[in-house]
Amino acid sequence: MTDQFRKDQFEILDGPRITGDGSYESVVLDPEGNRLEICV
Repeated sequence: MTDQFRKDQFEILDGPRITGDGSYESVVLDPEGNRLEICV
């Protein structure tokens, strides 16, 4: 999903990365400036 957001010109703030608890996470800004946290 992060790659698709990047292709669509969204700002990627962090990730994708593996967090300390083993989750896979990215943080993206939406067009209104809201932070979207994508976790698996």
